[in-house]
Amino acid sequence: MPAAGTVTSGLPAGLGVRQGRGSTGWSGGRSGLRTETRDDTDSNGGTPVFIDRNGDNPRRITTSQAIDTEAQFTSDGRFLYFTSDRGGSPQIYRMSVPPGKVERVTFSGSYNISPAVSPDAKTLAFIARSGNTFRLSTLDLTNPGAQPVALTDTSDDEHPSFAPNGRLLIYATRVQGRSVLMTTTLDGKIKARLPSTTADLREPVWGPYGR
Repeated sequence: MPAAGTVTSGLPAGLGVRQGRGSTGWSGGRSGLRTETRDDTDSNGGTPVFIDRNGDNPRRITTSQAIDTEAQFTSDGRFLYFTSDRGGSPQIYRMSVPPGKVERVTFSGSYNISPAVSPDAKTLAFIARSGNTFRLSTLDLTNPGAQPVALTDTSDDEHPSFAPNGRLLIYATRVQGRSVLMTTTLDGKIKARLPSTTADLREPVWGPYGR
């Protein structure tokens, strides 16, 4: 089932496209909670908050004065991955839930954003900038010394999302000047462009772990 706040018309079953500013992540093991990025005048940007499923009772997650955004739960609800510039440039961080220890996850390159974690929490997908290109990459979370692996040869990738079985990623990119949706296997060897009746699709999302 697509996540709340998504468009599904004209897309294959089980997929949606996020609407609006910021990002939304549904909890796995913490039923009834989701995260949302909201404007924050203190940080001159955005900050992730916990909110109830009906949109009420916002509770700030992070206390940094940096811009923290794109928070996503792991499937068991134990961790949040998010993007922050607290170290001077956009990188991906992980926080235990309830809000606790924060640790940096990405170190290669000066610009890494849009975290997505596989259902088994073993693989991080994200967008890495190299020069003027933005490419879908993955990182093995089970190996502390692992290096990112670029999966695509396109130059303007956005917003990866894992399939419920963890075997595919969907992402947005540009082909011949148009925003399109693509899927890829985790080794990057098999890719497919998704047909759609809607022009210029962005920010795809698979339903949270099959629910």
